[in-house]
Amino acid sequence: MGLALGLVITQLDQLSAFVASSDRLDRLSQAMAQIEPAQIEIVSGSPLALHHLTLHLPQTQTILIQDLSLTIATDQPLLIMGESGVGKSSLLRAIATLWQTGSGTITSPPSQLFLPQRPYMMVGSLRQQLLYPRAIAASEQIWQVLQQVDLAQQVERFGGLEAIEDWSKVLSIGEQQRLAFARLFLTQPQYALLDEATSALDESSEAMLYEILRASTITFVSVGHRRSLLPYHHRLLQLYPNQPWHLSLAIDSQFKVN
Repeated sequence: MGLALGLVITQLDQLSAFVASSDRLDRLSQAMAQIEPAQIEIVSGSPLALHHLTLHLPQTQTILIQDLSLTIATDQPLLIMGESGVGKSSLLRAIATLWQTGSGTITSPPSQLFLPQRPYMMVGSLRQQLLYPRAIAASEQIWQVLQQVDLAQQVERFGGLEAIEDWSKVLSIGEQQRLAFARLFLTQPQYALLDEATSALDESSEAMLYEILRASTITFVSVGHRRSLLPYHHRLLQLYPNQPWHLSLAIDSQFKVN
């Protein structure tokens, strides 16, 4: 007992410092818990609209896009262009409710599909790939769509819709992007969000897919670099580093691609 008491007495200064440090850390933790980072408000509805939207990098005050307001009507597809790093993909992810750091409000339709530059290839058959994430279609309809996106021969090469492979390895990026468009046409959402979704395709293949898309009931928002995309869109949103954004009719655009 005496030994234990003596140990406490000799270590009293260190114990006091430890208790004080723990108390400061506890108060700091409580204060940080009360400081919640600003988040974008998502409201379900249609048409797709942005209301005083500001995006900034997580855990920093670096602003990517400031005070952006626009409505994307169902007959007015939008193209987003700008230099690398200005926030094009971040804006599209915010519209898809995948990016929340910022302020303002997004009216988000419940029926929309996001197509990234590198499509997600799930484990499973080609049929499962094409019907991901929620499409329902008969085999005949699937084959019609595969013909549209020029993938029917590739599917036959692998042995049909029930073939199982490591699709991220056996399909080229261009083929994966065609497959993503097949998913889109089978799903038929109200809005499609295309983040450089045709970047691995030549311009003629890109034009073919956009012609099909434009003839459908799907309203689309695209991020891209090619000026050849302009004719398929109603309006152009131009983003600049450290400058205000600019919205114009795509046909009247003077945008120059580097």
